[in-house]
Amino acid sequence: MVNQEENRIIASNLAYAYPEADRNAVDGVSMRVKKGEFLAILGHNGSGKSTLAKLFNALYVPGEGTVWVCGMDTREDELVFDIRQHAGMVFQNPDNQIVATIVEEDVAFGLENNGVPPREIRVRIDEALRAVNMSEYAKKAPHMLSGGQKQRVAIAGVLAMKPDVIILDESTAMLDPSGRAEVMSTVHRLNEEEGISVVIITHYMSEAATADYVIVMDEGKIAMSGTPREVFTQVERVRALGLDVPPMTDLADRLRKDGIGIRADVLTVDEMVEEVCRLSSSI
Repeated sequence: MVNQEENRIIASNLAYAYPEADRNAVDGVSMRVKKGEFLAILGHNGSGKSTLAKLFNALYVPGEGTVWVCGMDTREDELVFDIRQHAGMVFQNPDNQIVATIVEEDVAFGLENNGVPPREIRVRIDEALRAVNMSEYAKKAPHMLSGGQKQRVAIAGVLAMKPDVIILDESTAMLDPSGRAEVMSTVHRLNEEEGISVVIITHYMSEAATADYVIVMDEGKIAMSGTPREVFTQVERVRALGLDVPPMTDLADRLRKDGIGIRADVLTVDEMVEEVCRLSSSI
């Protein structure tokens, strides 16, 4: 065990290779997920970001190095069950996670398998559905829900287990903009109000821009890390890694190249509006 009062996940010199692969999918990664942190992990396809997420949840066991989740070593088989209670995972396709024909029964699935008493199960179902604003759908059939609603049900199933960390592996990739907004709003609220640490693996730079900290993976290694502002203001370096930057950062970069004196670290529409107003008032 390691002391993790301020850290939910600690990875030390982590390496993992798929069978018959000619290189490590994750190669020498050391990092931490702090208590209450919202962390975004980025990278092009094949960069190792989803493999890293699965190592955090003990779906994969490190070939080298160590992952501690809330003080537990993921290499210890007898701890895997406990690890997955502390670090819940939400995957890309919500249809692959939903196992019951009624929403509340799906949320109860993990609790029942854990032997949680029926009275406690009822309380946890209600709390979890309320937390993701899906209480009114408790008796509905999941196949009747939108993609965003299904993903919120999947999150509720994880929440019912009372995790310290939620790991979302491309969980908004199959959703339309409305569904993505629903899920991101829910996850941010859980992070801010419940203090749950969040790790989000995403291709959407606008989602990463809302994180506390960003890690960029490339060929299994950490290529960049820092706050969203620190990372995304390095526009050319981010693009060289096969990624884009948030739309407003891209616009600011284009304007600066045209000689307009706008801040380089603009991330959001509101910040861009402020800059335009500032520039207009100085004319």
